Amino acid sequence: MPEITVTTPLEDLQKVFDKVKRVYYHETPNVDLATLATVAMELPVIEDQFNYDSGAASVSSVKLTTGQKWASYVTAGDPDCSMQVASVDGSISDVFMSKKGSAITMTNTLGAKTFTGQGYSTETKKVLGALILASEDGTQLIALPNVEMYANPVIPSGSPAYFNVQIFPKPNTDGADIILLSGV
Repeated sequence: MPEITVTTPLEDLQKVFDKVKRVYYHETPNVDLATLATVAMELPVIEDQFNYDSGAASVSSVKLTTGQKWASYVTAGDPDCSMQVASVDGSISDVFMSKKGSAITMTNTLGAKTFTGQGYSTETKKVLGALILASEDGTQLIALPNVEMYANPVIPSGSPAYFNVQIFPKPNTDGADIILLSGV
């Protein structure tokens, strides 16, 4: 009896995005990845605090009173994507919050230090752009080419302050919500 041929063996499929190691932010949505030369910054995401779930589909079926299933239809799920960015550096704060007032430089010291900074509004700010995720082993990239992000500052007791960022992936101009890239 003839043997069934496996046209794509497991060894050929061994491309795993093992873990998010680095998250890069580009301020322009729908950036052309083929010619990308710079990114605005690498975001300091807290370890194991990047989550991407595109949302499980809800499948319903048309079932007759006889019990026969004639058809099925699907409703797309809601995405659950987030990250926690641990930095209150001005460049990070400028991305996720709106500046208010002028920059501040204290004229007196506290603990022998002079402090400078900026005021911000904690009102929700829509941030547009693209995110590029690098795998821990550096062999794979995942790009979210068109995202809307909303962040809120969190200052927990006993832990460093961070921004809790909700991410909403949207299709790029080609209709892709996510782009999977492999190193060659």
